[in-house]
Amino acid sequence: MRLSVDHLLILQYLLRHAELDTATAAEVCQRQDSEVRETLSEMERDFDYLERGGTGRGTYYILRHDLHRRLISSGQPDRDRRMNWEAAKTRVLSILKVHADRDEPGLTNADIRRITHLDRNQVLRLMRELKSENSEISGPGRGRYAKYKIK
Repeated sequence: MRLSVDHLLILQYLLRHAELDTATAAEVCQRQDSEVRETLSEMERDFDYLERGGTGRGTYYILRHDLHRRLISSGQPDRDRRMNWEAAKTRVLSILKVHADRDEPGLTNADIRRITHLDRNQVLRLMRELKSENSEISGPGRGRYAKYKIK
């Protein structure tokens, strides 16, 4: 099998970004969602270039670790990958404590998504768990700019 321009565009995107969903792939390749789904499946199944994560509308693709390492030998392939659940909770709690020590504002849902690479609902669940484990965490409040803080 030969690589197409779409394959190369997807690989190039994934070298610069942690992950890719179908809608973004369709935009990058300028194709319909149905066409790009087949390309992504082919890259996962036939070429063994991608790994699939999530389910349904939350499905995302990442470069296989070994391929990423070969393509960017001096890079850090794990730097932007999604964190596991406990690591994400530890990281967010640590950042909240630093913000509290410096009297800085807390973290919004969007801030936490950038840190953990989780989606909006996963961040809500993560913060609900953190709040139940740590009574010092307050928030998020109401509205778009509501923040989680440590009291």
